[in-house]
Amino acid sequence: MPAARPSPLLIGMLFALGVSFALAISLNRFAADGGVPFLPYVFWQSLGGGGALLILAAALRRLPPIDFPHIRIFLCTGALNLSFPYMLLAYLAHKVPASLLTLGLALVPVMIYALALTLRQERFHSLRFGGILLGLAGILLVLVPQASLPAPGMAGWVALGLLPSLSYAVNAVLIARWRPKQTTSLALGAGLMLASAGYVLIVMAATGEWWAFGGTFGIGHWATIAAMANNCVSFYLVFEVIRRAGPVIFSTVNYVATLSGMGFGMWFFGDAPSAYIWGAVVLMFAGLFLVTTTGRKEGNTD
Repeated sequence: MPAARPSPLLIGMLFALGVSFALAISLNRFAADGGVPFLPYVFWQSLGGGGALLILAAALRRLPPIDFPHIRIFLCTGALNLSFPYMLLAYLAHKVPASLLTLGLALVPVMIYALALTLRQERFHSLRFGGILLGLAGILLVLVPQASLPAPGMAGWVALGLLPSLSYAVNAVLIARWRPKQTTSLALGAGLMLASAGYVLIVMAATGEWWAFGGTFGIGHWATIAAMANNCVSFYLVFEVIRRAGPVIFSTVNYVATLSGMGFGMWFFGDAPSAYIWGAVVLMFAGLFLVTTTGRKEGNTD
């Protein structure tokens, strides 16, 4: 899928998607602070968001067929783009500041390029490879110096928080390769979220962790409802932006997501990133710039 020149509509979609990604991390923290168990929290936001998009797709007569290509993309994207990363991020919400968790989003484009090299979908380019090294340097700047983190011993949790970024990168590559051409982004977003709800339901049944909006209605309940609505926006736009522009331009959403996430963390929770963190942001954005702008004329699909 060749990269396209961003139109005003596409730029607007990228900004909306970046803010939506960042908001999801802050909503995780609000839900955790409100006492909502993280597994049911991910289940309800998946089921509620998927149900809403499914109803809308049915009303517009845009329901997808149930065949192997659709089941494959639903199961893969449901795991890689929602259930696994959201469960992990929700679990880490009380262990790592929201602003730090969003740092990993800046590595998604770098990971996409690395995966494309591994799968031989992209030719080696020295400047892009330099972008990968800059991104890794940014991560080391956060993990190695103890003074960069708000509390001693947090480095392991921060490293664990990078796994969702890898999951997002694999997801973007698979969407570009496996998307059924005639299916709308609305229907695909619904299938992704409902598949995710199925995954989380299995985990809930295995762990016995159930919650259905019990207790006094408070911030955690509102965060769960807001996450449903936020997911409708996020997962429609994920498919739509990749359809319109391909994974390279899609990956630039992480400029917006990283800065928005750090801003939300400071605004909502009083996070105070250290000088090391800001240095890591500079290195990651420099790497992101090299990876997403170098060699674009080649028309590759990284």
